[in-house]
Amino acid sequence: MIAVRKYRDDDVPIIARLYYDTVIHVNARDYTPEQIKAWSPDVWPDSFWRERFQRAHRVFIAEIGTKIVGFSEYHADGHVDTFYVHHEHQGQGVGRRLMQCIEDEAARTGIEKLYLEASITGRPFFARMGFVVVGEMVKEYRGAVFRQALMEKRLYPDAKEPGAFA
Repeated sequence: MIAVRKYRDDDVPIIARLYYDTVIHVNARDYTPEQIKAWSPDVWPDSFWRERFQRAHRVFIAEIGTKIVGFSEYHADGHVDTFYVHHEHQGQGVGRRLMQCIEDEAARTGIEKLYLEASITGRPFFARMGFVVVGEMVKEYRGAVFRQALMEKRLYPDAKEPGAFA
């Protein structure tokens, strides 16, 4: 059973490793070695993650038993900023469960729309979750060029415009 809870500071070392392992094992299918090295050259230090999560509205941790198998972060404006599932637990409903928690929490707090920048790898998953592509962007990061899909999902079908990327 997949349980989701709020982030705790002592989760950081496991999250840092999960992120790195996911990028090198899962995202490597869709990106060049140069892009992977730029994206995650090593396990990011705990201080990086602690600072990042202090700025987030909410960080969710997915667990199977006591093992952390995924995490997600979103901001008060509806921006889903990180979303990673352990490379050994892809396709087991972890991502779906994390997204449901984000959507439930966002709706409860009055957020009308979620938006994100999807990687090539993540785009099909987010489309299955009801996100639609509203644009494309090219981003340079640490010397490598990445293409991302700008995607959004309305939590209330009659939510007013403009879109998050307008």
